[in-house]
Amino acid sequence: MRKWSFLSLILVISVLVMGACGKKPADDTQNDPALTTELENEGGSIESGDGFGFTIFDLEIDINGEDAIDVSYDVTEQADADYTNRLNEIDVEGAKAMDVLDILFKEIRLTKDTPEDQAMNEILKFFEIDDYSKFELNVHFDEGTELRIHQTK
Repeated sequence: MRKWSFLSLILVISVLVMGACGKKPADDTQNDPALTTELENEGGSIESGDGFGFTIFDLEIDINGEDAIDVSYDVTEQADADYTNRLNEIDVEGAKAMDVLDILFKEIRLTKDTPEDQAMNEILKFFEIDDYSKFELNVHFDEGTELRIHQTK
């Protein structure tokens, strides 16, 4: 009987020791809700790598009265992107459009302080367009300001 009591005691101790050794340390890192909210409210920028600095980018360029370039980028509710370049026969949406728009946005580097003429010149330079009949741009920046350009020739 003593033998069984002794073996039972050793078995219980073994189970406790094995159980204690197998646990991973507790994760002490916690998200600070104030910090997370603050960062989300600040918006992104191309310099910080958090985004492009705007939530909506709509562009339409016509050449000789015909659609040439159409860009639609909207991340207000969910990411949505469409890109049509009739000069190069490109019509893509979703991730494929974002691949092209990522290059465009990094090249033109629009901010709320970018002058209208500079924004236009950078975009026209990117698409290698010298002459246009209509240029419409609408950008909603993260901090609430807008850039609107509507020019026809």
